[in-house]
Amino acid sequence: MLFRLVDGTPCFEVFRLLNLELLHFLEAAVNKNDFDRQLFTEGAIGDACWANENTLDKFQKLFENLGDADDDTKEKLFLTMQNNQDLEVFFGNPQRELLDFLNADCRNSLKELSLHLYSATKDLVPVVAAAGGININSHFSEYRSLTNNGNVCKACGMEKLAVIRGGIPEQRQWRSDYDHQLCKSKYPIFSVHPYNLIPLCSVCNQYAKKAKDLFKSRDGNTRVAFYPYSEEARGLVDIEISNLSDPEPATRVIWSTQNAVALEKLETWDEVYEIRSRVEAELCSIENIIIDEIDPIDEAHLISRIQDEARPIAEETFKRKEWVFWYQKLFAALELVELAPFAAKLGFMQEQGADGGEFILSGG
Repeated sequence: MLFRLVDGTPCFEVFRLLNLELLHFLEAAVNKNDFDRQLFTEGAIGDACWANENTLDKFQKLFENLGDADDDTKEKLFLTMQNNQDLEVFFGNPQRELLDFLNADCRNSLKELSLHLYSATKDLVPVVAAAGGININSHFSEYRSLTNNGNVCKACGMEKLAVIRGGIPEQRQWRSDYDHQLCKSKYPIFSVHPYNLIPLCSVCNQYAKKAKDLFKSRDGNTRVAFYPYSEEARGLVDIEISNLSDPEPATRVIWSTQNAVALEKLETWDEVYEIRSRVEAELCSIENIIIDEIDPIDEAHLISRIQDEARPIAEETFKRKEWVFWYQKLFAALELVELAPFAAKLGFMQEQGADGGEFILSGG
């Protein structure tokens, strides 16, 4: 993550309750041979799972497949989920082969149940009521409030989470999807874990990350990743500019640390969300950025405005304005280079643009 989630980020109570229900079910199933109501918790969540035909069917299928497996499979699955509830610990020591002891039928039925809990059971009226009436739209609204995380994607800092429309009630506002940091296909026991689900922008979630495994590198080895509630990349990245006087200056995202673990986490973050390629594509035309953002009158004005734009950014601005982190890094890098040749080239470009505009307006 570029920015860690703020302290006190609201936990979605529906996910917390469904996660506890799944854990309870797996524990109750260890010593049960018959599928009945006693496998579920007493109260609204257990009642809702038992009363909803589709949800119940998914639970029963998992129960039957676990019963057909080896004698210790039920207990091993329960203990695996129970012993890995602390996701910060799991991020520190990821276990990619966590569920390899399950046979294909058990694994598939667990995936189907977990996906159903996330996609459908979370919206059942009794489930939402048991969670204080806070549905996922209300939770998203609270998550992205300025007092919490704001409306800029925490993973990349480049995109808004959602376009907010004036005059539209909360329940009808658009929202971003919730990304499973630990992907559902590989880690189904975390499908409704409340700290595994984080709203991300559509570019990060749908185009870049998809179902990538945070803990599997391109060469198939286990790797580590930033834990989004306590770790972030922002203090470990910079922009480097070279060949500023050339027709096409080079802009690169670089890592500003020598710590081996931090470097591995940065590489994971970059590979999962395609950070470098997205940033470097946006910042490839420095001249156009300066014209659009500064429109300098002369070299002195250029230097003064670059200094202004390179100043530290207020925390609230990071939450409100996409790309502001990366633009500040770009201008901070520009402060460190010789600008006279670049200013001359920029002045020529502006003069040519003005002459072209006057030519067009004169009907030439």
